[in-house]
This record gives sequence, C-alpha cells and structure tokens, in this order.
Amino acid sequence: MDQSLVDANLAAARRICEGWHILSVEEFREICDPQMDYRNVPIPGDQHIGPEAAHSVLSSFGRKWDIRLQIDNIVADERIVMTERTEFFVHKGGLKADFALPVMGTFELRDGKITAWRDYFELSHLRMR
Repeated sequence: MDQSLVDANLAAARRICEGWHILSVEEFREICDPQMDYRNVPIPGDQHIGPEAAHSVLSSFGRKWDIRLQIDNIVADERIVMTERTEFFVHKGGLKADFALPVMGTFELRDGKITAWRDYFELSHLRMR
C-alpha cells in the first residue's frame, strides 16, 4: 500500500469534512475533480456534479445556520476514504431548534482529487426544512 497516497486522500477528505461550510469555491476546486459527483443519498434526486455545484449547495447552509463539523472516525486506502461525522447546526435566527446530524460519508479519489462524495444520514434527523 502506498502510504503517501493514503495520507493525501485522508487530508483531502478531512479538509472537506472539517470545512465544507467555510471553504471557498476555489478551495473546492483544489480538492475536487471537475466532474465530482456529490450526493446526499437519502434525498431523492439530490445529485450535484462538479465542485461549483457542491459548493453552491453546501455554502447556502451558512446563511441561516451556525455550523460546527466534527470527524468521529476516518479510515482510508489508496482510493476510498470513509468517515463517520457529526454535524452540529444552530439556527442563527433562533427560529428552529438546534440539532446534530450523524453522517457517514464515502469519498472516492483519483490523482489526489475527490471524484465522488456520498453522504448517508437518517432523513428524520435533518431539521433544516
């Protein structure tokens, strides 16, 4: 196993998982393949192609929510990174209840870039709507 590749994959996934709410679109482009496929699996039809599309969706959450991201567990090999995370949301206007969203994520990587990102979570825990 190429440990330097594993370490690079871990670093890319960690950067996204710890910072998707504050990363710029330029930073998304550095980390993600131009054709990256980003999906929130429990939401039918929720598919976004490319770093710009993923950034557009994810950056919008910060308008209404203060967000804190935590990686609970992370494991990788030369092409896959899997994460167990908790994402904490506090409504800026106080109009919605705070909540924590447990998330499992799978990242596929090639040539140091994320080519696919799939997040899995219990839809009933998502209280943004």
